[in-house]
Amino acid sequence: MTIERTFGIGFNGLTEEQKLQRTARELEAVVLAQLLAAMRKTVPEGGLFGQSPSSKLFRTLLDAELARDVADRSPFGLAEAVTKSLGESIKKTQEGAESQSETSRPEHTSRWRRIA
Repeated sequence: MTIERTFGIGFNGLTEEQKLQRTARELEAVVLAQLLAAMRKTVPEGGLFGQSPSSKLFRTLLDAELARDVADRSPFGLAEAVTKSLGESIKKTQEGAESQSETSRPEHTSRWRRIA
């Protein structure tokens, strides 16, 4: 599975922040789809058309699209929370890596100096 197939064409051209936001929205859509599937299990089966494999597939696809639509509108805030949390940790990691690369020297050299 390619990145373009999962996130759409043009994903590689986005900035890191935009990639994080889109990925967080997809995560929220997956969570919402699971929530809808769990809610559907509580409804008694039956009805006019019954439960054929094709109707189950249709409901699954409908739930996935509904979840994506709701995630794009984002009233639940899961995508924002994930974006904020991961964005802060990514910035800290990048800042730590930059400061470490500027001020550090090879670890094995300093260790040998302490022993000798």
